[in-house]
This record gives sequence, C-alpha cells and structure tokens, in this order.
Amino acid sequence: MKKFIKQGSVLIAAAMLLAGCGEEMVPLTESEAMIIVNYSAGTLAKHNGHQQEGMAAVYPKEEEIPAEEEEKKTEEQEEKGEEQSSGGSGTSSEEPAPNAVTMTEAIAIPGLEFSYKDYSVSDTYKQGDYFSLDAKEGNTYVILNVNIANTGSEAVTCDLLGKQPIFTLKINEEPGVKNEVSMLENDLSTYIGQIEAGQTAAGILIFEVPAATAENISSLQLTLQMNETTTEINMK
Repeated sequence: MKKFIKQGSVLIAAAMLLAGCGEEMVPLTESEAMIIVNYSAGTLAKHNGHQQEGMAAVYPKEEEIPAEEEEKKTEEQEEKGEEQSSGGSGTSSEEPAPNAVTMTEAIAIPGLEFSYKDYSVSDTYKQGDYFSLDAKEGNTYVILNVNIANTGSEAVTCDLLGKQPIFTLKINEEPGVKNEVSMLENDLSTYIGQIEAGQTAAGILIFEVPAATAENISSLQLTLQMNETTTEINMK
C-alpha cells in the first residue's frame, strides 16, 4: 500500500528544505520529515497563544462538558450500581442503538469499508522515534483499532482530514470523551492515503480518559460528528 505524508508534513518539510539559500536540497526520509514537523509544531505553539502545543492541534474540538456536570452524571451512574466487567483490551459488548449505523455508512467514502476491530489501554502512545504521546497524571488512553478495507477492483483515495470528523467515545455510559487529533499517518480522524484494491489499512482513534474508567470497561459507544450531522456507530 502506498503511503502519503500528511499535507502539513509536506508544507513544513518543504519550507525547511527551501531555506538553504541556493544550496543543494538534502533528501529526507519520512521519519526525518516527521521529526521536523513535530519540532516545528511545538516551537510555533510557544509563540501562538491561540494554538495548543504539539501535533495534536489540527483543528479545534468542541467545548468539553463542564466538570460539575461530568461529576453529577458520574455520581448518578454510580448510584445505579451497574455491574462492570474487567478487561485491559478486547471488543465492545454494548448493544447498538436502534438508529445506529455501520462505521462504513457513517464515514461514507465510496469504495471503502470501515470496521472497528478492538481496543487497547495504555498510558503512552508511541510511533517510531519521532512521536510520543503521554496521558496526564491520573488518566490513560483508550485506543480503538479500525480497519480500512478496499474491497473493490480499483485504488481509492481516503481523505478524512478535509472532512474534520469528530469522534466521541462513551465508556460504561459515562460522559463522552472526544478523540485526540494528531497528524499521525494512521490517525483515522486525519487519515490521508491511497488504498489499493483488495488491501486493508490500519487506523486508530485515541481517547484520553480517567484511569479508573478504563480499569473496568463493560461497554463502548462511539458517535461521529461530521458535515453537521451526528451519528451513532454500530461497533459490532
């Protein structure tokens, strides 16, 4: 499968290479280009009060639910005494809502099928030598693994960066958490790439949640907001 460096990576890497005042351009590997992107993004963030730091600020998320409302909903959930089963990784056991659609139908890119595979829990997410994401103290990451399959006879270009999808994950009926947004090549929310006929690409969605919430996951509910429409996804 042919992979593409994200648009932001190309622009920043190109700027660095063209600043040589007529000197011969030095070719960079994809990993070296990503190192430049990560460093440049962090440097720019320090001088821009309106931008979040690091590679996670691609487009702004919606306003989060106030902490008081989250605590109130959490207390109400605890009072219901719903049982939670333990597990660090696995698949969702939540029954889909009557109006839930498949991930393929929700994302709606002709020629491609999207399907939830499983999840994992980790305090850190690393990719190669150029990117590392650490959860805040008391939190952890729930990482959803998603397959992107081309079941047709022709190559299909997948450009989700331009659609700016926002995914929200609810664990055990607790308040939803929006996905972390990055320029990682396998981040589903910013994925850009060409998938050849008959091939399957692997994507991820990263959610930062309280560590206590991730200790006992009994159900997962995923919704997608895109093109001014919010859709619940059937994760079965």
